[in-house]
Amino acid sequence: MESTPGQNDIGAPTYFIRTFGCQMNIADSLEYATVLESLGCVPGDSEHSADILVINTCSVRAKAEEKAISYLGAAVKKREEYRGRPGRPHSGGIAFVGCMASVRGDEIERRFPEVRLVLSAREPDRFEDRIISVFPELVSAVRSDDVHPLLRPVDSFERFVPVVRGCANRCTYCIVPSARGGTIRSKPPDDVFSEVEKLIGQGIQSITFLGQNVCAYGKDVTNEWAEHKPGYDFADLLADIRDRYSSSGAWFKFLTSHPRDFSDELIDVVAGDSSFSRGFHLPLQAGDDEILRRMARGYTSQQYIDLIHRIRSRIPEMRLTTDLIVGFPGEDEEAFGNTLAMVRDIGFDSAFTFLYSIRTGTPAEKWADPVPRDEKKRRLQKLIELQNETTKKRAESHIGEIRWVLVEGPATGSSTPGNDFYAGRTREGEVVRLPGGPEDMGTTVEVRLVEAHLRSFTAERICIEPRG
Repeated sequence: MESTPGQNDIGAPTYFIRTFGCQMNIADSLEYATVLESLGCVPGDSEHSADILVINTCSVRAKAEEKAISYLGAAVKKREEYRGRPGRPHSGGIAFVGCMASVRGDEIERRFPEVRLVLSAREPDRFEDRIISVFPELVSAVRSDDVHPLLRPVDSFERFVPVVRGCANRCTYCIVPSARGGTIRSKPPDDVFSEVEKLIGQGIQSITFLGQNVCAYGKDVTNEWAEHKPGYDFADLLADIRDRYSSSGAWFKFLTSHPRDFSDELIDVVAGDSSFSRGFHLPLQAGDDEILRRMARGYTSQQYIDLIHRIRSRIPEMRLTTDLIVGFPGEDEEAFGNTLAMVRDIGFDSAFTFLYSIRTGTPAEKWADPVPRDEKKRRLQKLIELQNETTKKRAESHIGEIRWVLVEGPATGSSTPGNDFYAGRTREGEVVRLPGGPEDMGTTVEVRLVEAHLRSFTAERICIEPRG
């Protein structure tokens, strides 16, 4: 039976969540979904028919904010068209949450009266109380842990576990401390272990530990964790994860690491156990020392290179990705050339490349920037071309290698008629297409890489039966 807008076959209020931005936002959105379902809501079909629309936003770059504003405007218009239709029992409304709510929340409330709830990324723990107070006509104030299993996400076999929130760094271009808090707040180890045990018990096979700077874990703690170890840090947390859960067969990853805080102890822990991903995301941002100093990154180009050498000496198979900013104030042709040289010499497996965009409230907002936008675009295109060439070359070097792939679902754009291709990711995050069927979803399959593409591989199966 086709459900009417705002209704369903059990008569419960509906919600819809649209997430912009990073993995931390994805983790927050999953928690928001859990809260809403525990309060009696069920997933809706669309942003315009759901009683509660939650828009989880990102402010790291101007383009991310533009996308969220555009989506909000379109959603308001669509929801207005549905307002008052027969079978719509509740008035509902929009919750605008996340980083944009932190830095532009007042503006959003002024421009969009349809937004009934604005919640900063600094206070995700207040989501439940705010939902109950703002939408009393929709939700129950009595929380139930009896969440219907079919209402939880079933199309993913990976989950994110935030272990540290906020960022104490002061990178001059970055709005994250303003949006998510300028101090760090680490989750107690026992709470992390409880979450991991729960996820493994649910059959989750890939768990990623998150933080704006995940390597800062524990730096805000003095004596509270003495029962574990004085000075307990991220390397200690991963060592405990290894000792407790490596036999489970789950894969463990972490994002995002600040190069300054990536310790030799952390390298040793990851190198010593195959349950940890050998894929590292280490944002370089720029390859010129003066630009790095102006960015307040806390390391030099040589210190970054030395870190990569130490990791590769212990983990030769490491897969390295990075972030790079083009057009930061003060970047001249020589500074840009230094970035190109580092990208060429290090050999990143892939890179996220961005034009610098001014973020209100950051120190760099006040700096003069004489480089024309067209010149910045030219430099960005040159950087992308170099990185694409490097990515393809490194991918081709892996042809013939063996991988285990966690199969996630049907592949898109299959060019082989008559064959069913499914897609998944390796422990290191490589995207792989392989012959398969629905029975493979949620299992790990052993494959051989046979073809390299810019952002993925095609593989042939080695084992017939999946391991899952």
